[in-house]
Amino acid sequence: MVESVKINRLRVPEIVKHGNQAILDCDFTMDASENDLVLKWYFNKSLVYQWIPGTKKRPQSLGVLKDRVNLEYQASVDANSIHRALHILSIGPDLSGNFTCSVSTLESEDEKTKSMLVLVSEKYFELKRLKADEGYIRVQCRADGIFPKPVMSLHSQQRPIPEADVMARQLGYLYEVSAQVTLPELERAEEFSCKLHIPQANYTTRRETVFYPGASNAITSSKWLILTISSYVVLQYIGLG
Repeated sequence: MVESVKINRLRVPEIVKHGNQAILDCDFTMDASENDLVLKWYFNKSLVYQWIPGTKKRPQSLGVLKDRVNLEYQASVDANSIHRALHILSIGPDLSGNFTCSVSTLESEDEKTKSMLVLVSEKYFELKRLKADEGYIRVQCRADGIFPKPVMSLHSQQRPIPEADVMARQLGYLYEVSAQVTLPELERAEEFSCKLHIPQANYTTRRETVFYPGASNAITSSKWLILTISSYVVLQYIGLG
């Protein structure tokens, strides 16, 4: 059977930052002979939005999108596609997943799916020296309040270091990650760096710090000196204007 209803393009941003708004558009065409058009959006296969153009009822937002969609948003002037798009007002990590637009009539139907990732940048990020046994230095990096789960690694500018012991736990939707390594005590000033990376979001942030030999191992000691060299963030949002 020939598809009389056809989704020409499904526009879903690949990456959106937490707290921003997003527009997901389902651009479709249909034959004039088609009857009883129904447009639906699903999130991870659960119905979250429904609009029936042939009635006077407003669109409905349901489930995880209830009260988070601008139901007055108009994507076109065509009466059959005015409310085809989702204008999400409140983006959070709970909306990372697959969005499906389904358009159907009595005669035909079509649907397409795309995924969206919600990025939550870290609330806390620190590289520091911890108490260790005599003759050793212990370096720890920790980041809290980030999504999705990042990759964390420790590096030294002066020497190769073994793979760090990385631990991660999820609190709600957000992650807490730490990396720790124990090394022989410093012989000279040494620059360490911690890299926090989310590959699927093209997101990278670093902390770089110099530790000096002979400093106290106590975390709270005022004798050990830390010189913060730099911190930078590389952040790219695919699909955002």
